[in-house]
Amino acid sequence: MNTEKISKYVFYVLIGISIISFILFFINFDRAWEENPKMYDPQFLDVLLVWNISLLVIGALSAICSFCMYVKQWGFNKSYLYTWGLPILTTGIGAIYGASVKDEHWLINNKDWCKPDEIIVSDACLWSIIILLVIALGSVIFSLINGLKK
Repeated sequence: MNTEKISKYVFYVLIGISIISFILFFINFDRAWEENPKMYDPQFLDVLLVWNISLLVIGALSAICSFCMYVKQWGFNKSYLYTWGLPILTTGIGAIYGASVKDEHWLINNKDWCKPDEIIVSDACLWSIIILLVIALGSVIFSLINGLKK
């Protein structure tokens, strides 16, 4: 079996697990919490959080492996600094922000989520997604404007 088929199957499995975890999360998302009926008690929030962290780790490891294999086969190019440096930089910015506010407390359904690693990881992911989304939207708008000028 060639590498392309293997990567497609792995991709389909990851998408399938993601869909199942989201469905499980949304099945009882709006169930009232027993101690305080005004608050929600999502049953599979932990499954969703663990799967998202697992996807982050899997994505980071596969990105690093593919980068190393590509550089080994084709050599290094300055464009890699933009391709690989931007996600690393934005995740680093989010991690620095998360480290600066690691003493804050999250209160979700009267459960205190105040572990510093949870706050750092969530802020790193959140800020990385936001910054990369702004960059991607800016690139698309820039391409559209340049395409309309021609």
